Order: sequence, then C-alpha cells, then structure tokens
Amino acid sequence: MSKKFFFFDSNALRNFHKRIFFSITIFIFVYLVAFYRIVDVMIFEKSINVINYNSQIIERGSIYDRNGYLLSSTIKSHSLSVNPTNLKNKYLLSDKLSLIISKPKEEIFDLLNQNSEFVWLKRNISPKEHQEIIDLGKVSLRTVHKKEDEKKRIYPYGNIPSHVVGYTNLEGKGLSGIERGLDKSLDKGIDVHLTIDINLQQAVRKELQTIIGKFSAESGIAIIMDITNGEIITMNSLPDFNPNNRKTFKKNNTFNRAISGNYEMGSAFKPLTIAMGIDKGIINSKMVFDVSKPIKGIQDFHPFNGTYGVKDIIVKSSNIGAAKIARKIGKKNQMEFFNKIGFNDKINFEIEESAPPLGNKNNWGELETMTIGFGHGFAITPLHLVSGYASMINGGKKVNPTLIKNKIYNNNSQVIKSDTSTYFVKLLRAVVMETKITGPRVKIEGYEIGGKTGTAELINEFGQYQDDENLVLFIAVFPVSKPKYVVLALIEKPKKIKEENYSITAATVAAPLVKNIILRMIEILGIPAPNSQEILKADISGNYQKINNATF
Repeated sequence: MSKKFFFFDSNALRNFHKRIFFSITIFIFVYLVAFYRIVDVMIFEKSINVINYNSQIIERGSIYDRNGYLLSSTIKSHSLSVNPTNLKNKYLLSDKLSLIISKPKEEIFDLLNQNSEFVWLKRNISPKEHQEIIDLGKVSLRTVHKKEDEKKRIYPYGNIPSHVVGYTNLEGKGLSGIERGLDKSLDKGIDVHLTIDINLQQAVRKELQTIIGKFSAESGIAIIMDITNGEIITMNSLPDFNPNNRKTFKKNNTFNRAISGNYEMGSAFKPLTIAMGIDKGIINSKMVFDVSKPIKGIQDFHPFNGTYGVKDIIVKSSNIGAAKIARKIGKKNQMEFFNKIGFNDKINFEIEESAPPLGNKNNWGELETMTIGFGHGFAITPLHLVSGYASMINGGKKVNPTLIKNKIYNNNSQVIKSDTSTYFVKLLRAVVMETKITGPRVKIEGYEIGGKTGTAELINEFGQYQDDENLVLFIAVFPVSKPKYVVLALIEKPKKIKEENYSITAATVAAPLVKNIILRMIEILGIPAPNSQEILKADISGNYQKINNATF
C-alpha cells in the first residue's frame, strides 16, 4: 500500500532543507571563486604590473641623437665564469676556451688555477661564443648569473660619437661623456635625446680624418653650434675610441680635446679684442695704428711699413695692431670682458670632463694684456672659443652650449651691444672677402661665410714654444646676413708637405677643412643659399660715432 505525501510531512521537509543547503553551498562556492578572481585581477595582477613596471624603469635609459637614432642602449647578455675547484685537465680546457673566447690560453690557464670557487673568464660573450661553450658540456662553466650580470651596454655607431656619448664600466656606471654627466638620469631609466646629428657627425669625422691624414697631424677637432639656442650639432675629437672595444681605451684616444684641451687660439682672439675696444668706446672703426715697428718684441708674420685701420688689422692679421689696441683697452677691461664671455670659468656643460681656461691672474701685466690681445698667453678649450664667438654674433647675447635637445636656458645676458655684434660679423666677412689666401680657400658660391684663422706655436712640457709644432684653426660663421651656425676646425701639429708648398698655416690647413664641413652641412641639413644680396662689403664703418682719428 503506497504512502501518501503531505506538504508538511517532516521527511519531505528535511529533504527540502537538504536541497536548499546544497544549493546555498554551491552558490557560496561559485561566489567565492568569482570574488577571488575579481580580487586577483584587480589587485594582484595590478601589483605584478607595478613590479614589472618598476623593473622596466630601473633599466638604464638609452641615448638618441636629435633625429631619434639610437646611440647607446642596454641589452641582455651572457658572461662566462668558472669554478676552478671542480675542474680536471685544465690545460686542455684552456686550449679549447682560447679558441672560443679569443684569449691567450696561458691567461685562461692562470685563471683556471686560481684558488677560488668563482672566477670571471670573460664578460659579455657573443651569442656564438655562448653556444660553443654550452656545446663543451662542462658543468663548472657557467653562462647564467644574476640578472644584473647579464647586461651589456652597446654603442651602434662605435667611434663616431664616442667622445660625446662616452662609455660605462662593466657594472653600467657612466665613466665619460653623457654616460657620466647624466648618469643619475640614465640610471633611473630616463632616455636622453642629444642635439648632435649622427649623420653629420659621421661626415665631419671623415673630413677631419682626411686632413689629419693629408698633413700627418697628431689630432683634430671640429665643432658645429647652432647659435640661436646653443645646441651642438656635431663635436668631433680625433683620435677617438670604440666604446664597444675596451682595447681602444687608451689615454690619447679617450681624451676629449674639444672640451678638455686648453690651447692658445692665436689670431682668432683678434676680432674679440677689436670688439672689446669698440663696445667700450675706446676705439672706433676709423682709427689707424702704426704697425711698422715691433713693440716689446711683438712683430708681424708679414711686416708692413705703414699704418693699418681696424679692419686691416683683422684682414692682415697684425699682431702689432692687435697688441696696441689691447694696450689701450687695458687689463681691467680685458678681464671684465673675459668674465662676461665665460673665458674665466669652466663651461657649465652636460659633460663633466670640461676643463677651465688657463690664465695666470697673478702675472697679468701690460705685456700679457698685449699678447693676449692677439691670442697668446691665455689658453681656452675649443668649446670656449665656439661659445664666445656664438655670443658675439648672436646679437651680443650670451650663448650657453648644450648637448640636450630642446633645453631652455634663462640666462640671456647681454655680453656686447647689438651694434658691436653686427660689426664683429662684418669683420669676419671681410676676412673671407678680402684675403688673398684664406678667402679663396673657404668661399662657397652662393653662401655668405665669414671667419678668422688662428695659428699658434704649441708649448712643450717645459713651457717652451716649439718651432714647427703648430696649432692651426679656422672659425666660421654663416650665413653672415642672418647668423645661424658657428663652425670650428682645429688641427694639431700638421706636418709640411710639398703639395701645399710646405705651408702649415691655418689658411692652408684649416680653412679648406671648414669649407668641406660647410658643404656637408649644406648637403645633410638641407641649407638653402640665401636670397639676399651681398650686404657686407669693404665699408664696415656704419653706426658708430666718430672719435678723433689718431695713429698709434
């Protein structure tokens, strides 16, 4: 007989409760799984992303040129180490490793015999070396280490920007150049964008190498600066080095002459002396000076029995004329001007190797004032000279050099009057237009170029001037109708050659080099010829009050 079902039957109610409990249990389980997943996605994965992000930002930053070309970066690498205590037949292993990692087997054998459980055999091995080491099957050879050991700083352009970019040690610490100067920023993972154009840097380097080779010179320097913002477009110093190859890290190669080498700049100082006198109202463009006789042992390379005007002193490059003007200006005004133009201090620059000028403030009398007036007795770095000229032709406003793209300076102090700046540029134009040797060697059809040569005898370790051991340079500005660039080329110790009639003057060596550099600038930077008519003729006397004309 079947049992009847009642809605409130106790057995049925118990079964119903069981079903409800089971359903609730399933629901809670599903809810907890969903809740866990939400927490996992929203919190834990976010934490992981933060950890990954932090890991990325502590990777050393990369360095780029002004157009985004990679100059320096860090990549994953391998290094080879060994535990010598677990090795057998060390001589045979030394022989095999020597063929793989290109080290003398005797050197490897010495490392394998060290009384240590850990010895580096070679840092930053190549992928090919890595695979060949694995194929040896030696357990004691290790190519996997801590993450910080597995990094390598690479420099895709090698020697070309080496003095600008610099290099790091094996641990990634910057030791020179931008790598050193901006080490803290790079270590924080901040990328650096430089002002240099790597294509132009390479082209200028080739031109510099050609001239150094032609005259068997010891070294060479070239700098291009945009005077409107102080950005350095190229900066070459030869000899240079390959930051990828530590065997090239010789003292002579790693010395950045462009910012660390102090040189007497010879006649390139003469326009600065003229500008000092003009700006102070001590001289004017109508004055003439007797240059027929030496003064205090100072004489001209090409003697002239007569008088020179101010412009002639620059065009003819008269030491006597410049010395007489410097004497009128005086020590106090000369030192004050050097202070304003930045010749008394180390340049505040992104590369820390920048050197301060060399001048003896304790021995600066009348004779020293005169010799400094034509570029002897006071030594500055090539970058000082470029920065000084940039300030002189930039309307007289102080130009601060920089290697960082789009950097903004607040210091626009007035160094000289704008009229003096215009006069200064006209003097440089006269050198190119009116000289018989320099001008034809630097002229480019359709382009307005001005500039000044400089030749100085180099000093030996005993402080003595050396015959036929010269520094020669040419510093140019163009276009002169609206100054934009300063270009400096400097060659150290060129040798006499028959092809140039044994002449090693700045006009023979440095001026043609600057011409070739400007030609490459026109080509690579796409600089059009100006449409303006020729405005800088021989008459450059305008805008100045006449002072009583006199002969000195």
